Amino acid sequence: MNDETGKSIVRIVGTYGIDDVVAPYIDFVAGVTEYPIPRPGLKKAKANPNIPNTLVSICPQSVNTIYKVPAGTKASGNTSISVAEWESQYFAPKQLQAFAKQFDLTITPLTSSHIVGTNDPTNPGIEATLDVQYASGLSPGATAWFWIEDPSAWLYTFATHVFSTTPAPYIYSISYGWSEADQCEFGIGGDECKKLHVNSQQYVVRVNAEFQKIGLRGISLLSASGDSGANGRTDPDCVDKILHPDYPGCSPFVTAVGATMITQSSGVAKLPHPPPGCSGQDCASGGIEVAVSYNQAQFASGGGFSWVASTPTYQTTAVSGYLASGVKLPPANMFNGKGRGYPDVAAFGSNVLIDSGGLEPVGGTSCSCPITAALFAILNGQVITKTGKPLGFLNPIIYQMAVAQPDAFTDITVGNNICTENGCASSCKGFYATKGWDPVTGWGTPVFNNMQTYIGKALGVDLTAPDS
Repeated sequence: MNDETGKSIVRIVGTYGIDDVVAPYIDFVAGVTEYPIPRPGLKKAKANPNIPNTLVSICPQSVNTIYKVPAGTKASGNTSISVAEWESQYFAPKQLQAFAKQFDLTITPLTSSHIVGTNDPTNPGIEATLDVQYASGLSPGATAWFWIEDPSAWLYTFATHVFSTTPAPYIYSISYGWSEADQCEFGIGGDECKKLHVNSQQYVVRVNAEFQKIGLRGISLLSASGDSGANGRTDPDCVDKILHPDYPGCSPFVTAVGATMITQSSGVAKLPHPPPGCSGQDCASGGIEVAVSYNQAQFASGGGFSWVASTPTYQTTAVSGYLASGVKLPPANMFNGKGRGYPDVAAFGSNVLIDSGGLEPVGGTSCSCPITAALFAILNGQVITKTGKPLGFLNPIIYQMAVAQPDAFTDITVGNNICTENGCASSCKGFYATKGWDPVTGWGTPVFNNMQTYIGKALGVDLTAPDS
């Protein structure tokens, strides 16, 4: 049969068997019976005509200027960054180089040895295109990887695949997710659950353990926090009695990234020397960031609290501080105040320019994640050069940094995640951004030069000094 893109899918019908001799050594078999599940695409970003505050465009120069990445900053060649893809999302090298030309970037073409899985450059997808362009375009010098799982695989297969791969990339950007409570209730997740003989909660616990093992290898996992607010994609009209955290964003062993935006009303400054890709666009070089809103961006940033994982020690103070701050909260029975809170940080997620055969703006936490991953890839390369060790699991140092050096982040205090991708029904609930950490934009958006200073001091090295 063919999938919705016309690509042929070969599967067996009926049951299959495993010889008794080898059965005790097999965890599960994947890729022979199950089918991929369609996923809503990125938002084609455009401002709501009924709202006067129109959006401005974000390009790589906008990110580097606003997030204070010093000119000429590069990652060392001893670090690497990968995007993780599913659902037959491929990229076209020609589009990647066109993106580089449009925005005056130097992007080294990906080699075949750094493509895990099969890429079809004749059939590029918007998600993979965005991920590759910003992950590699914003981390010059880092070795770029493209990692695409079989359409039948989901997070457990991905995690075990990463853990067993040597060498593996140091930084992963994951822009996919689904309701934590329904990991076993949809296509590829359901098939993995059957093979593991687990329910959704048990599946999440098991994958969390695999993510923890990956962090112990010195690998950093970053995940988009989701695009349907606190209610989640499985409850677009807000009819359920509880909120639905997005997974893997709400895993305690993943760095979750929420989304922000800049509007014309926020004191936006245009780039003084815009690249060719900004011709006819108001590419920002400054302005006030707020949490994305449905009215402007047509989605709300995912965030909230896990029903499965308890609050990890690295964020206990941050979560308790938010819950006691006096900020308006959803009814207590709708969320787990003792759970892992997410996201951890945020970045631009609206009106981000990509080249998909021509320039177009897109939106979603799918934008925020590779942007943030790229900045950490640079820091990771500098740390490896100075100490010989990677940063690994990022959240402990992020939370320490936010307390010890608050100016390492721009605190986002305006916005909420009450809406879904369908809009804002009167029954929708969610969280509000406020001073400090919040389950809308985490600690806020990066201030790269201050992050660089703090991490260097924390590790006893000067990350700004030339390599010895």
